[in-house]
Amino acid sequence: MDLAALHPQETLEALSDFRFPPYISLAHIFHAPRDWGFAGRTLKQYALNYVIGGRGEFTVEDNVHPVEKGDVFFYRPYETHGLRALPGRPFISITVVFHFAHMPCPAEELLEGAHMLGRFDGHAVEHQFAELVAKYRQPGLENGLLCQSLLLSILAETSRRVAEGRQDAAVSRKNLARLVLVKNHIESRLDTGLNVEEIERLSGLTWNYVIAEFKKAFGITPMQFLIWARVTKAKELALQSPLSFGEIAARVGYNDIHAFGKMFKKKTGMSLSDFCSSLYDADHHIRWPKAVHDAAADEPADRKIRKSR
Repeated sequence: MDLAALHPQETLEALSDFRFPPYISLAHIFHAPRDWGFAGRTLKQYALNYVIGGRGEFTVEDNVHPVEKGDVFFYRPYETHGLRALPGRPFISITVVFHFAHMPCPAEELLEGAHMLGRFDGHAVEHQFAELVAKYRQPGLENGLLCQSLLLSILAETSRRVAEGRQDAAVSRKNLARLVLVKNHIESRLDTGLNVEEIERLSGLTWNYVIAEFKKAFGITPMQFLIWARVTKAKELALQSPLSFGEIAARVGYNDIHAFGKMFKKKTGMSLSDFCSSLYDADHHIRWPKAVHDAAADEPADRKIRKSR
């Protein structure tokens, strides 16, 4: 009789080694045949899976999750689900099917709708799954109690990991809002540079933490973003304003035009005047912002801008 396929109440007589919930109707290791898989299945009980080896795809309620060694995933009664092995190493997993009879399942409250519970290879949870399968094969009340204890420990540890993940995600969202404030603050003060104390006050984060999280969020450090923003603003001002190159340099935080020019060329591969002279209008004539005309006073004689090619 396949107890895992039955309604919880239909299993109680056969599960005499369990005097109270949770009632475990299946705990086994499954070695998937090549190209194995199923789809569109539902159970009337809860199920936990632990991947021992190989890779697969777990589908639940039309959401597809890649799974591999160490992953624990979970599905609830009457949730449509599927699982298939992917090519490569043999797919091996532990499945534990259980229920709480007429009692509410604490996993519902603890896991809050989660299906992917985390990766636990090398963790105590991995050993708990293996021990649960071994004890489940042995009859007797004592082994039944050990199986229940192991299952509850697994549920407690995986639910803790899920809660931590949600907390981290909430912190990340909160931090992202703070980092956007920092980013906007830097962009609005290109002429003054980075004020560490002001950024710490604005964000409520330490400077070292800002650097680390800013890079995670935007792919560059605050200083790298400042330089990028200065280059971008300098290009914009050169093309859209009557400012001289010296005035543009000051607007983006450089009192020394030569230091500005060195930085701009290092980041773009060309001087600001060369950047402007590389832009043509629709008739292939060079567009000359006032800053380009003024560049003759700022550039050495051998690099004065030619107005035709």
